Amino acid sequence: MRKILIFITLLACTFAACKKAKKEPSQPGVYKMDKLTVSSGGKDSVYARTQVKIYTDHHFAYASMAPDSSVGFGIGSYKADTGTNIIETSIYSSASLDSPQVFHVAITAQQDSGYTQALPLTSPKGVKYTVTEMYTRLPTDGVSKLDGVWKLDEAYIIKGKDTTKQPENQYKAFWGGHFMFVHRYALDNTNLHFKNGFGYGDFTLRNDTLSESEQITSHATLLGRSFAIKINFNGDDEYSQVITDSTSGSRSVEIYRRLK
Repeated sequence: MRKILIFITLLACTFAACKKAKKEPSQPGVYKMDKLTVSSGGKDSVYARTQVKIYTDHHFAYASMAPDSSVGFGIGSYKADTGTNIIETSIYSSASLDSPQVFHVAITAQQDSGYTQALPLTSPKGVKYTVTEMYTRLPTDGVSKLDGVWKLDEAYIIKGKDTTKQPENQYKAFWGGHFMFVHRYALDNTNLHFKNGFGYGDFTLRNDTLSESEQITSHATLLGRSFAIKINFNGDDEYSQVITDSTSGSRSVEIYRRLK
């Protein structure tokens, strides 16, 4: 009888351990898209896109650029779904702005080298289609106090005695030595015409200096450039950055708050 009880106890512990050890999707990382396929009605169409996606521990950020230079982006949170799938909740995107959207993303072929995601969607006319994206994982380097996704809270330009506020929707993501910013900005003072933009590259943070190197961007004037940015933390969830224009002497000040 005692042996039977011991066996049952060990068996119960084994099942409990297996349940506890159930693998959850391990998405944190930086990924570059290799292929974008849209499938509908038995037909597959491949589209050219330059796209990078960053997953932090709880949030995601992606930005893409088509051959015509149009930009798409999305910011949001994610959590585990059934199996290896995840649920993404978009909080700001180029397509829907600040209208929240929830997506059930099927993750397959998840491994150290990358992953494939499939997203079933329905068009406004009721046509069902699936968007499949294949990604390669990029090498990451170290941990930083900046790691996470941040929302621009306030921005202004200081030139001499004049201070001008900059109305802009912008987010920044940092993870493993990579950074990305996405934004929607006004093209003129009427604030009636807007454009989407983004930048991606490597970063390092040493003391109060954030060094960024732009590798992929929708802004031709930023491509290939490096910036040394003075930053100041106000606790763990807020920081400000200042970029000084060496030609005009004007200062661009941006204040960010961490997404929770």
